[in-house]
Amino acid sequence: MSSGFVGRRVELALLDSVCSKANADNRPAAALISGVPGSGKSRLLAELRSRRRATHVLGVVGYESAFQVPLGAAANLLRGLGKVSDAGETLREFLFSPNPVDDRSLEPLRLFEAARRALLGLEGSILLVADDLQWVDDLSLALCSYLVRSAAEEEIPFAVIAATRPTSRGLAFHDSLLKDLGEDRVWIIDLGPLEPDEGVQLIRQLGPQLSAQRVAELWTQSNGSPFWLAFLARSGEEHDLADYIATRQRGLRRDAARMLALLCVATRPLAASELEAVMEWDHARTEEAIADLERAGLAVVHGVAVGLGHDLIRASAMGQLSAPSRRELHALLATFLERHAATDVQLLHEALVHRREAGLDAAELALRVLQSPRRRLLGREGLLELARLADASGLAEPVAIALRLAVAQLATEMGEQEIALDRWTNLASGVTDPTLRATAFLAASRAAASLMERKEEAFSLLELALSQATDDPVLSVEIESHRANLLQVQKHRAEEGRKAAFDAAEKARQLWGTPPVEIDSREREAYVAALQVAFDSAVVEENGPAQLQIADELAQVAGGSEEGSIWAEQDRATALMFAGRVGEAVASARVAWTQARQRMLPMLTLPAGANLASKLIDIGHLDEADEVISECVELERRVAGSQERFAMVKVGNWSIHDLRHQIWLSRGDWRDAIASLEREVMLQSQPHFRMHLHWHISVWLARCGDPGRSMEVERHAEASRQDALAADCRRCSRELELKTAELSARLGRLEEAEKALQAWDEDGRPALLNDMLWRRHVAALIAVARGDPAGIAEIEAVLAERDRLGLVGALLWTRLDLAGALVGSDRRRAAEEFRKAGDEAAAVGAATEQHLAELGLRRLGVRTWRRGQARAGESALDRLSEREREIATLIGAGHSNPEIASRLFLSRKTIERHVSNILARTGARNRTDLARLLNVQEARPASR
Repeated sequence: MSSGFVGRRVELALLDSVCSKANADNRPAAALISGVPGSGKSRLLAELRSRRRATHVLGVVGYESAFQVPLGAAANLLRGLGKVSDAGETLREFLFSPNPVDDRSLEPLRLFEAARRALLGLEGSILLVADDLQWVDDLSLALCSYLVRSAAEEEIPFAVIAATRPTSRGLAFHDSLLKDLGEDRVWIIDLGPLEPDEGVQLIRQLGPQLSAQRVAELWTQSNGSPFWLAFLARSGEEHDLADYIATRQRGLRRDAARMLALLCVATRPLAASELEAVMEWDHARTEEAIADLERAGLAVVHGVAVGLGHDLIRASAMGQLSAPSRRELHALLATFLERHAATDVQLLHEALVHRREAGLDAAELALRVLQSPRRRLLGREGLLELARLADASGLAEPVAIALRLAVAQLATEMGEQEIALDRWTNLASGVTDPTLRATAFLAASRAAASLMERKEEAFSLLELALSQATDDPVLSVEIESHRANLLQVQKHRAEEGRKAAFDAAEKARQLWGTPPVEIDSREREAYVAALQVAFDSAVVEENGPAQLQIADELAQVAGGSEEGSIWAEQDRATALMFAGRVGEAVASARVAWTQARQRMLPMLTLPAGANLASKLIDIGHLDEADEVISECVELERRVAGSQERFAMVKVGNWSIHDLRHQIWLSRGDWRDAIASLEREVMLQSQPHFRMHLHWHISVWLARCGDPGRSMEVERHAEASRQDALAADCRRCSRELELKTAELSARLGRLEEAEKALQAWDEDGRPALLNDMLWRRHVAALIAVARGDPAGIAEIEAVLAERDRLGLVGALLWTRLDLAGALVGSDRRRAAEEFRKAGDEAAAVGAATEQHLAELGLRRLGVRTWRRGQARAGESALDRLSEREREIATLIGAGHSNPEIASRLFLSRKTIERHVSNILARTGARNRTDLARLLNVQEARPASR
């Protein structure tokens, strides 16, 4: 305990133990200190800080005036994380660059991911201290929770100590900690009065001249409150705080009194340079006033910041300020902040608060806030606050309309669709300009379409947009694109929707060229949207050439857009896969995934990861697919918090949980994976994704040949059909027919299998190349079952084609089925094919397929094959995957796990798993031994 600190021995010991537990367990631990004003919360936190129980100490402090300012409380935390080498660079760009991103405003999740990456770049233990939690803004609290979840996920030593008054806000944060960490890692400390001996010791420390009788009186008067003890010990005979403050103020010179009033109104510490600028004083005058306040015990200086000694001092001093004086000081602060804010949404919002308190017009400043590139950081409460301001009476019409338009746009950007729908509808009803009315009705229709309970309103709102007489060409493309989407998705008028989609794309081409020569951001967004809806139509129609053409166009049009470029790569991957250009498809999907992660776009990272993982499964890269999908699941957990499956309906064509189980079915025990899929079905509310879960269960039960579960197969097959009807997706319904044909053929229900294939054929359109190969595969299974020798030849042909394309996932099942088909006619060759299937499955880590191959060999009376030690001439490093080699090279270069994680944009936990695998596969005892192996291998070519 530092010299001079008195009391709270038990509480300090508990806080020390929380820090020690986090450090010892390499897992987060937390404590919440709750107490009334004056109970010594801040004093306790200051003492904990001084004891340096962690390598890094981060701070969050709430202030009343910044309660509505986004990230106002987390400013110091973010500055600290921004200093982390490499990892903090993107965070600094987001926070301090004049233009944080090229084509969109900064969203909270993106900032949170940047902060997380910087946090993981810190080596050693971390202590987060949060004071005055009752005044911490919503976004800062959300960031703290996000970092806690990240630390729990990564298993790093992270202690959180927060102090709050007894408020619902503090209890909510405590509940959040309990959900993220568990009851055994969260403590709550209710600060009561100091113990009598501690109180007496504190009084004697602060007032050594006081008599024993006076000390006893002060103890009785204070009720054990550290603040009141200190106040009474210093105040002489005065027993009332207001009298004490008044006495101290009377002793202040004019400048110090003026500064005291300014600090009261600001409600937060201000740097000496800020005080100079607001008051328009020189440096010497400012320093003299600060010194006066310190001598009076009314202010404290921490570094360059000057703040009041306690909130109770502020509350008392504010009571003595007249209303005109308060308004004048609010106006001074507003003017200063406006002048220095530029596009900083935090300073602009703080200025807005002061401007309103000053009774000044805030409309133009509100527009500046709404135009800030960081406007998304305002959060829901900030949005509602600006909406109230926009709705205020007395605003001049041009400003009022501009404000209402900006608020509606922000609601759309933030995904607050209920608010957006109401704002756009009200705007449309209150303006006369036909172009603005059409724009508002279109935006309202888009908002309604995204709300399940109000989607029926979408088409009528679109018709209102169409009814406006406008000659805006961009708007006409936007309307036609949205109309195409509604026709296909909501009205199920596929042919009409497809025509509208291609008409919108063609209209965009005519307007802006192919590729466009000059195009502004709004035109580009409209062009991209038109091409995207046309691409989606081509996917549903399974029109491969159109997919590839549109994907190439998208890449050209979206070149200047950060998000658009990533979507274009994903679309290109889809089109290339359809065309059978598998390697190129995987490369494009990997580019989209890498860019989304590097630029920290969480809601793009999820679909990009799912897209890449699906293709990695197809080519048998199960290790990498597992790594990608695990990272997606971890991201979902961070984003969702206490919710379950937050991201399931936001990942495009694939559910990340569906893909996770596909990997598990091959790599792990397929029975465990099936049981987990059964649970997953109960969690998935979307029929479009649930249908896939059902068909994976039924198909894999049929593939793995468990005859006792045929009723389960049928139950899930029927549930999948019902979900297909509810989802009403033509492409997925067609794919279901193929899955039904396969499981029926494997169960010996040949007529049902043929009927399903016939239904698949009746569509008549070309399909995804892999689907066409599965169609041939299933037909061959039916032929083999009917004793037709042509069936074996067809399986061989499909095997050769899959081998040529690199579709290893399906190739394993082709070879297993070929081996099974040969058992009755050529047992020697059947054994050879089973052995090949086992080798190929073992090479990609497909444990289930390897097990089935070995089972086939045992049934033939052949000894099964197992992967053994390295063959002669094989280096231990040859056993590593491409990713493991990359990590091994970085280990050899002396990089730590956090450095490797930051460099490769992977989590620490993922790196730790890779390091364990690398050491096990190479036989290296430790990192030093691994570095030696690497050096030996690098030296070999030179010695030849």
